[in-house]
Amino acid sequence: MAGGKDQMRFQQFGGRYVVRLESGEPVVRTLTDFLRAERVEFANLSAAGAVQWVLLGYWNAETRAYEYRECEGQLEVVSFQGNSSLKDGEPFLHIHGVFSWRDFSAFGGHLAEARVHPTLEVWLRTEPVPVRRVRDEASGLDLLDLPDRRVDPNDQGRSTGPPIPLHRYQRADRGR
Repeated sequence: MAGGKDQMRFQQFGGRYVVRLESGEPVVRTLTDFLRAERVEFANLSAAGAVQWVLLGYWNAETRAYEYRECEGQLEVVSFQGNSSLKDGEPFLHIHGVFSWRDFSAFGGHLAEARVHPTLEVWLRTEPVPVRRVRDEASGLDLLDLPDRRVDPNDQGRSTGPPIPLHRYQRADRGR
């Protein structure tokens, strides 16, 4: 991968990035290094492409631990969704993926790592605020540390943010 041609490439559009990973690159490690270098503090991620190896996790609520399974062979990336936040000041990826074999059978889980082949195209949309993760003792997971919601007890748990004008969501009358 040394030499430039075989390394990840990217293009930036304001707060968005298109990233292309090359054959043989580790997905999670490469994206984490990229996010660190670009000083991204929060982003949404999606991707399309293929991998030749994947390590997926399933979180077991009873044991409060991930169970991992490796799959090796050519796999299509059918779905790849997640986010990047900060944990202890470093990028922390939380990605779920679905992968399919040549016979179109599919499987998925929490992406621990994967090896690209021949390419993976990743779309990153950054947000201008840092979002951090903290340990949740009840679940044993590192959860997004978000501010408390303002809740009106007479509003069945809906947020008390400013009202949204209804006309923004009504179907336009096209003169029929």
